[in-house]
Amino acid sequence: MQMISRIRGLLLGAAFALAVAPLSLGSAAAQTVDSIKKGGVLKIGSQVAQVPWGFTDGAGKLTGFDIELGEMLAKDLGVKVEVTPVTSSNRVAALLTGQVDVLAAVMGIFADRQKVVLFARPYTTNDTIYIGKTGANIKGWDDLKGLRVGVPRGTPQDIAVTKAAPAGTVIQRFDDDASTVQALIAGQVDVIGGAATQVPNIAQVAGPGKYEEKFVVARAFNAFAVRPASREWANYLSDFVARKVESGELKALYKKWIGSELAAMPTTGEGEAALPISMVK
Repeated sequence: MQMISRIRGLLLGAAFALAVAPLSLGSAAAQTVDSIKKGGVLKIGSQVAQVPWGFTDGAGKLTGFDIELGEMLAKDLGVKVEVTPVTSSNRVAALLTGQVDVLAAVMGIFADRQKVVLFARPYTTNDTIYIGKTGANIKGWDDLKGLRVGVPRGTPQDIAVTKAAPAGTVIQRFDDDASTVQALIAGQVDVIGGAATQVPNIAQVAGPGKYEEKFVVARAFNAFAVRPASREWANYLSDFVARKVESGELKALYKKWIGSELAAMPTTGEGEAALPISMVK
């Protein structure tokens, strides 16, 4: 039970959350750059229990990739930052009802979400991957034949392996990421599906170098999200991301928190160009 608790603490929210808030929510007025600057405060909605995106460290400080990016944005605007904790299920509601000015909340760009919010240029990737023992020859779907594959039930990795795994693959479904990871570490399964950010978290539990990314299934793109009519605000955010890519600050932030190199990203958060891409055949 201690292992499960520890894994849960490390992996909260690592899997993609695809739910979209109800469209019946009342919408707040469009946000503008000038109104934020005049108010002197940038209200950011972020998830605060998702390592490494947003979490409280051992010293009690709120930190993480999205948190530091939000602080960087507030500095760019010349205002103070105010973080409002949100979850995958209430973050869109918080934005549309005016509780926050912008979401930096592990907000992957999906077609359904594009109908509800306006996305700025993506600022990071978020890969769905398969993880197994270091050295095991697993490079794609065909290599799963005869293996026991663990996935969190109903997730993108579950859907993907159900469609693509060859005959002879044994798929075992678990209730959440923590249980799936525990099954891998305990030897109940040979490989698991999850998010790329789980690899360093697994190393903290199982020990470094024992497990590694085997192959990437799909790559999604995270971005700032704003209210649908806030075009000027979205354009400012897109320009901010472009400048931080050019300066190398965004790549450095990704390296710090994710531990690898930031991959190429679309230059827009709108249309099909910003949607997740398949990485395996």
